[in-house]
Amino acid sequence: MTGSMLVTGASGVIGRELVQQATEQGWEVVGCASTAADGTVPWVMGVQPAPQELRRGWDVIVHVAARPRLDMALEQAEAANVVPVLALTEVFAPQTHLIHVSTAFATGRCGTVDSSDPRDYRNSYEWSKAWSERVAVERYAPLTIVRPCLVIGRRRDGAVARFTGLYEFVYGFGMGMVPELVGFPWALVDLVSVCDVADCILRLAAGAAPGSTRVESLGRGAGAMTVQVVAERAIGAINGVRVGKGLPPMALPPIVAPGGCAPASAPPTRKLMDTLMEYLSIVDPLPVTWLVKPMEDCLDQAMGWWAVRRPELALQAVAPWERR
Repeated sequence: MTGSMLVTGASGVIGRELVQQATEQGWEVVGCASTAADGTVPWVMGVQPAPQELRRGWDVIVHVAARPRLDMALEQAEAANVVPVLALTEVFAPQTHLIHVSTAFATGRCGTVDSSDPRDYRNSYEWSKAWSERVAVERYAPLTIVRPCLVIGRRRDGAVARFTGLYEFVYGFGMGMVPELVGFPWALVDLVSVCDVADCILRLAAGAAPGSTRVESLGRGAGAMTVQVVAERAIGAINGVRVGKGLPPMALPPIVAPGGCAPASAPPTRKLMDTLMEYLSIVDPLPVTWLVKPMEDCLDQAMGWWAVRRPELALQAVAPWERR
């Protein structure tokens, strides 16, 4: 089945790939985003009324719009990730199948999205995504919720619309600002390709709408790579580009167990590293209902693509960080 599809957040990491794949499969796709780009309809959800061209009886709405920052204040996270879900009432129709794209980490520390207490989540992003799921179920059920883990570039070429998530680490490497990774070498880092997420969404969209709310969690689960392997492969892929340019390889920062990290006088990235530390200490596999293919080769492609498109970072001479 194909039909009409509205994609919110169409200029983002998942949204852009989804629009491309859906168009290739014959869907009548319209994308919207907070700013007009690549043919998307501009709509700041929850701030502006929905444009008239979006007010129609969509067969499928895929809500991807979100702000995946871990350091937002609670009020910012609410405005970025909860308010847009409320705004969907302007474009939602009784026959519409809503596919709400969340995150595998929306269940926070307790393993559920039921809590409204920020202390039950690692950061404001998780807290707001859990809240957005509760709002979506309350207003638009039955619907489909898709929870991908950390998203990286396409399998075939590593391409991705924006550098977020794992790319924050490689940015720190390229800037010479990451003295160490704070976590357990054997902890699991579950990655998924942006093309896997788009494929999952389109398979769900092509089928019948669910009779009750359905949740699909994408990832590798127990087959996810460890922190050690991800770090080695990411830096290795970048070094492949460096060596090809006649440059010396970049050194891999040490992986330091929590409690043994640098003092508070570390560089500005320390706050980000502290925020991400919990993710590098997750030893239990994430629950997965939609198993994706192994991610090792995809990670190599993604990091190589980043290095080619960020030569000012990947190819610069990296000065060692000194403890203070």
